[in-house]
Amino acid sequence: MKVIYGKEATRYDLTSSVIDLSWSSSRGQISQHCEVKVQAAPPLQSAGFLMLFAGDSLKESEQFFHGPLVNPKRDDKTGDLTVTAYELSWYLQKNENTRTKLDGDAGAELGRIIRAAGIQFACPSFGFTVKERIMPQSYTALFSMLTEQAYDKTGVRYFVSHQRDKLTVLPEGGNSIIPMFQASMLESSSTGESIEDVYTVVTVERYKEDKLSDSVSKENASLIKQIGRMQKVIDAGEEKNLASLAAKQLSELSKIPRTRSITVRHQDDQAARLRAGWLIRILEKDNVSVTDWIVTNSNTRWKGGYYTVDLQLERRG
Repeated sequence: MKVIYGKEATRYDLTSSVIDLSWSSSRGQISQHCEVKVQAAPPLQSAGFLMLFAGDSLKESEQFFHGPLVNPKRDDKTGDLTVTAYELSWYLQKNENTRTKLDGDAGAELGRIIRAAGIQFACPSFGFTVKERIMPQSYTALFSMLTEQAYDKTGVRYFVSHQRDKLTVLPEGGNSIIPMFQASMLESSSTGESIEDVYTVVTVERYKEDKLSDSVSKENASLIKQIGRMQKVIDAGEEKNLASLAAKQLSELSKIPRTRSITVRHQDDQAARLRAGWLIRILEKDNVSVTDWIVTNSNTRWKGGYYTVDLQLERRG
């Protein structure tokens, strides 16, 4: 593990001076944030870059965090410095697009607008069309708006993968490196289920000149009796078949997902990259069964060569 600070031509290797180091991510957030405390730290400035490398070399292939320090604070007595840093995509919330017309696949339009700002940004097709003029808003807000629509209309969630200054939008579970944790490695594990994001009724509406022109509702009657009426209303946008969209989304949204909270301690440098949106696998106690989980929240602490990770998980499939 290497912890490096850089600003212009200045570089400091902070690794041996780190007292505490942790980074975390959550579903729906674009950038991870990192908290670090450095003993008797050299002069570090706001907007200087924090760089974390898994392993002992400074190869780009081993870097998993790259972004600005936003609030360095130095203890006047000890000289120790505490600071929060965000991945480079933090700047997406600090810049706004102008009033813009969207006309095409939502993913393609998102990619077009963010790349026009000079950002290396790759985004797949979201599978639905948007035709609207949007008001000025941050690029982060635009990302959230279109990915929320993608989930409403396709049932697919997305996250942003970072490689230094290159940002790539991936569907949840689209990570190429899939960590495998053995049950024996788990310091704690608890399983349950959650109805927080479950809906038992889906209504799809179409508007014309701000007036409702068509509406279709589908409901899961048995689930309504079990957990109550919970209605999700979706704007059809350019979708023609409202009944099909309502049925498809009800099928997805009426599933009660299994959840799991685990704490795992490991020395796998590849798994240091783990973030919300990743697929992970757990080899269960029988040493035969392997279960797949999507990470919804991740918090990693590094100390003494070990990574200790608290994960909130959702069962896939």
